[in-house]
Amino acid sequence: LILIAMLLCWGSFLNVVAVRLINGVSLFAPSCCIHCAYPLSWYDLIPLISWIALRGRSRCCNNPISLLYPSIELFTALSIGLLAQSSPPDYFFSYALFFSALIVVIRSDIETMLISRYTTLYLVPIGWLLSSVQLLPITLEQSIIASIASYCILYAVGIIFLITTGKEGLGIGDMDLLALIGAFTGYLGAWVSLTLGSIIGSIIGIIIIIWYRTGKSTPIPFDPFLAIGAIAYVLYQNFFIDLLFISV
Repeated sequence: LILIAMLLCWGSFLNVVAVRLINGVSLFAPSCCIHCAYPLSWYDLIPLISWIALRGRSRCCNNPISLLYPSIELFTALSIGLLAQSSPPDYFFSYALFFSALIVVIRSDIETMLISRYTTLYLVPIGWLLSSVQLLPITLEQSIIASIASYCILYAVGIIFLITTGKEGLGIGDMDLLALIGAFTGYLGAWVSLTLGSIIGSIIGIIIIIWYRTGKSTPIPFDPFLAIGAIAYVLYQNFFIDLLFISV
């Protein structure tokens, strides 16, 4: 229970990081209502419990509190909890940092379709450093080449798409994120993450278009699916490695 509570608190912190990075607010500023800027009390900040107790509405102005807050807290507890069970101890800290960055990306991209480079491209050298001291199961060479190649491949795909359709199909954030994934998971991790993300994103996109009848031009953020693909790869990488080996 203590571990779950700690992970929920970490998820709450990641919510704060996501919202404040995108809005240019200091991480050290006191917590306040996102609608009316009224200072929040400690009992309004208890992960999951406060949202349920307030029935998803602000105590001070009764405006709705996004479902993303408890969802991210639960997702953080689930994903990092699974990581603690499946990851070798030597790699846990590195992957926990990686997961945290991915969760911030998921949170900010779903809400604003924007992500901060502080949680993607600027962390790539951290992946190189961790791999160089064997805190990741890939070599420094694999980390560097995978991150650079991942960025370049998506950049090329984006240029080709732009030339052939006249529209931008990929953003700089997609390239930054895949570079981060390559730095922490290597070539195979980047490829599996991109494949899983594309499949999941396509399925969800089709469901959203059919359900809401919004039309094919409705923008759907891709980075959350890419991040989920990366998380799935790290948690079940032995399965993916065995699967690809058998397929070959």
